Amino acid sequence: MKRNSIGRGIAAGILCGALSLSTLVTAFGQSAFYREPASKKGLLCQTEQMLSDCVELGADQVIFNVPMSMALDAGRLYAYDSFINKLDQNGITITVVLLNDRQNIRPELIYGDQNAACNYFMLNVFTEEGKQAVQEVVSDLADRWQNKVSNWIIGNEIQDQVWNYIGPRDIDTYCRNYAEVFRTCYDIIKSYNSMAEVYIPFDYGWMNQSNNSTKYNGRGCLDRLAAIFKEGGDIDWGVAWHAYPDPLTSPVFWDDSIATQSVDSYIVNLQNLNVLTDYMQRAEMLAPDGQVRNIILSEQGFTSQSGGVVDENLQAAAYAYGYFIAEQNPYIKGFMLNRQVDAKTEVAADHAFGLWNTDMNSAENEVATTKKYIWQVFRDINTENNGYIKELVKNTTGAEIG
Repeated sequence: MKRNSIGRGIAAGILCGALSLSTLVTAFGQSAFYREPASKKGLLCQTEQMLSDCVELGADQVIFNVPMSMALDAGRLYAYDSFINKLDQNGITITVVLLNDRQNIRPELIYGDQNAACNYFMLNVFTEEGKQAVQEVVSDLADRWQNKVSNWIIGNEIQDQVWNYIGPRDIDTYCRNYAEVFRTCYDIIKSYNSMAEVYIPFDYGWMNQSNNSTKYNGRGCLDRLAAIFKEGGDIDWGVAWHAYPDPLTSPVFWDDSIATQSVDSYIVNLQNLNVLTDYMQRAEMLAPDGQVRNIILSEQGFTSQSGGVVDENLQAAAYAYGYFIAEQNPYIKGFMLNRQVDAKTEVAADHAFGLWNTDMNSAENEVATTKKYIWQVFRDINTENNGYIKELVKNTTGAEIG
């Protein structure tokens, strides 16, 4: 299931204590690094201030966002360096999400309408100035973090242009545009670290409604991207899926009627995760070496409040059930929980996904106050002390966890 057999063999040696991480770097030079995670348990942790909590929780994987506005800010970039160094020192596998937000330092990174109603833009590799800017910024990040960051995600939820805007396009043109961006970033990252894994991000839409202009379905994008990459000489891209419950205002996913076992399911989330992993086993979807591509669940959250009603037990049970489903699926490499601390703006929309409550009276969006029950469940879920968690899942969902 995993690529780069020589590198993976060394990684396995590290886990067995036969080789040190420095041996891996020395053996392959500075352009070959990958930290095999100790488990699938991952967490969105955006600040160094909460790193000690990640360590106490036993998070083996940490994911965080790097918007271009911060990548271009020397002070913020040094803060990222410090954060990444400490994650690395604690043996945590690091995943970076590259996002193209609004900023005035290098506006050429954005193509077309910079005032579009969107959250993020597709990176601009379509003009000479834009391509040069992308190459310079991504090269700087890939160079400085080459022996610490294992996984890179290019953009966010590409089926919906509110998260990856370039302007109205039919699905074929849009996928060709994104493929050009992805291949550019992929080639840069791989030139600094040949063992890095690079992912395409999707929301949970599978055969969801598409307007074939700014919103597309996931299966359609997967099919087209797979074919497009083969045209130019296939590369080892992976899938970063967001397996949220539907709706996001409820943590319950095991009753989601639009998540079916059909290959034509409207969405794919934790209830029908095998639809995605079965599809990725098709011949046309396999990696260049004939194996199933890397798949991670890079973002999903379970709210502790719905309709103003707080239920921390239900949130914890939903997370645990989802984690056990992902853990038992051999094609899933990571399960990243969104988020460590509630965000005020999200709580207001009944998206209270955090392990910690936030100070709703603070001027800042995330200020950790008190732990929720899910904090304890997250800590214990992959330990020998998880018997009570399996009981919680059984009592809440009826599912027996072996």
